[in-house]
Amino acid sequence: MARFDPLWRALAARIGADLLAESASGRLALWLPVAFAAGILAYFGARHEPSLAAALGLTAALAAASVAARRRAVLAGVLAGLCAFAAGFSAGCVRTAWVMHEAVAAPPAFPVKLSGHVERLERRATSDRILLRLDPGPVSGLEGQPRLVRLSLKRGTAPPVGAHLTQTARLLPPLGPAMPGSHDFGRAPWFQGIDAVGFGLGRPRLSPAAGPPPLSVRVAMAVDAARAGLAGRIRAVLQGTPAAIAVALVAGDRSAIAPAVEEGMRVSGLTHVLSISGLHMALVAGTLFALARGGLALVPTLALRWPIKALAALLALAGSAGYLVLSGNDVPAQRSFVMTGLVLVGVLAGRRALTLRTVAVAAVVVLGLTPEAALDPGPQMSFAATLALVAAYERLRPLQAMPRPDGVAARLALMPLVFVVGSVLTALVAGTASGPYGAFHFQRIAPYGVLANLAAMPAVTFLVMPFGLIGVLLMPFGWDALAWPVMGLGIEIMLAVSDQVAALPGADARLDTVNAAALLWFTVALLVLCLLRGVPSLLALPALLAAILVSGAPPRPAVLVAPNAATVAVRGADGRLSVVGARGQRVLVEQWLTREGDRRAAGGDDMARGFVCDRLGCVAPLPGGGALAVSYRAEGLAADCLNARIVVTREVPPRGCPARVVTPAELQRSGTLAFFLIDGALQARPARDPGIDRPWMPPLPSPPEEPAMATDSAPPETDDATAE
Repeated sequence: MARFDPLWRALAARIGADLLAESASGRLALWLPVAFAAGILAYFGARHEPSLAAALGLTAALAAASVAARRRAVLAGVLAGLCAFAAGFSAGCVRTAWVMHEAVAAPPAFPVKLSGHVERLERRATSDRILLRLDPGPVSGLEGQPRLVRLSLKRGTAPPVGAHLTQTARLLPPLGPAMPGSHDFGRAPWFQGIDAVGFGLGRPRLSPAAGPPPLSVRVAMAVDAARAGLAGRIRAVLQGTPAAIAVALVAGDRSAIAPAVEEGMRVSGLTHVLSISGLHMALVAGTLFALARGGLALVPTLALRWPIKALAALLALAGSAGYLVLSGNDVPAQRSFVMTGLVLVGVLAGRRALTLRTVAVAAVVVLGLTPEAALDPGPQMSFAATLALVAAYERLRPLQAMPRPDGVAARLALMPLVFVVGSVLTALVAGTASGPYGAFHFQRIAPYGVLANLAAMPAVTFLVMPFGLIGVLLMPFGWDALAWPVMGLGIEIMLAVSDQVAALPGADARLDTVNAAALLWFTVALLVLCLLRGVPSLLALPALLAAILVSGAPPRPAVLVAPNAATVAVRGADGRLSVVGARGQRVLVEQWLTREGDRRAAGGDDMARGFVCDRLGCVAPLPGGGALAVSYRAEGLAADCLNARIVVTREVPPRGCPARVVTPAELQRSGTLAFFLIDGALQARPARDPGIDRPWMPPLPSPPEEPAMATDSAPPETDDATAE
């Protein structure tokens, strides 16, 4: 090994020199948003709510220390990184304190009557969903004074935005993780200010309001009226699926898109086209900028005396803000608007529009305003793709200095080749960067995504989005009917590509081999490769190798018991879950199946094939021997206690039952209860770690007085319920 010492010393010296060059150029500041995001993740990983004063005090102290040490570059850099970490931690504390509210923790078993204004309406394939802004004052049967309630209603029965209604509803227990280590579905509604969720019983009844609608409802009414007008003008020209997708892209209403169409686009890798995101904002802003600058340049007086480039950027910024409002103002659209706005502000300031610094500032702004976005798949995939694309653009920028062919004909002939190569690189870079995050969160990949995007994006770029924007601009003059058919043609081309690609063998690929550790190492590799230049960027290779080595399916539970104590899954000899009572908890069972890449429908007839059932209950064999019994009636409990290792029941178990008994009282504290087969013993892990107490989590009830004893299972272990 001694003969390699000079090589290692030379390599270390080169890495050190390159890092000093990076520091001198200020590029190491790009790592501050990374530290900021890490601080946010540390905040959400805390087991109890941190002190806001302590977090802000630590941030201020580190900021002062970094300023005081500014003459010592290394120390100042370390302190700045720690300050960014503390600032991210503080951002989480501030955001939680800002939206703090008491959600309905224990909904009553009986229906309640709610009255209020409809603030938001989503028409879905199977139901309508409304956000109800309740009238001030208490609600009979509920503790506290809830303000916002999200209700699912029978499809087609929801009144328009702004209507005042009275609705009898059954409220549901607060949402939570579907199983240990999975996504916490109760966090996002809590940060949106939603106090309770549920479903309506019967049709909503319009009722007179005691006063004018709140300001938020009046704004929502104006926006909804504009969106409805847009949708009506589009549907007057287009029909069927092209009309539904056009309305989704222009007005943000995806309710008319058939589930089969969405699934086909998801399988082909084109589903990102349906969600208002960076692609749409960039196309809208770019089209507005080009039209405005070109139009202003046609007026010699303006072109010679006014900064038409800056004026075009202002018009594009205003148009992008209007598109944000009309498209529904969803979180992905907000994130995309911030990114686009920063690019346009760079144009106004005369700076290079799209750089890694722009991405860094956008990340800090978005995560600073909504720290909870750091845990969601959308922002993770979006920023990963954007970071990789901008870094690739910077790496390839020297190619722009290459000599170009002379003559107009030669340049025109070269343009298609440049477009094709650029499209392939864009799809490949963005797909590679965001793919592991999609696989981790959704257990799905689109192996033909590059092919689908290469074939469909020209239609989206040149027909769908530009002519959708032109149609909106022509609406006040009554000539919008000229633009919608061209937009519809582009949508039909995109749909044809989606159908062809989705029909290819292996297009619907599912896997569960990207675990949290693998995703962490992949993130490190991506950051190193994109944010460092020269030899230090090669450090991404060991991180990528580590991601590959630690990848693999996470431990799979042998048993899953839903909080209702009636939906139970047992792993069969074929490795798949058999589920009894799946129809009563369809959404939860879908999450169980999705986590394993299982394509079966949650309500399928074959879901319970591993169980044998009669009027007293159901029995299924357990991995490792023994049986699990789901007991429906008290008269069968004594036999189940003697013959089964695990008994799930809503009844009171007999005293001295030798089986491991799972009751609703225990499930109220644990959420979904999972049993893992470890060294022949079934060890229980709750989805809700009782040692974690955060504001968005419902308070835990008191433990049962007589917990069931197990003779063949180890004491329950806990898992981090906030893990994503």
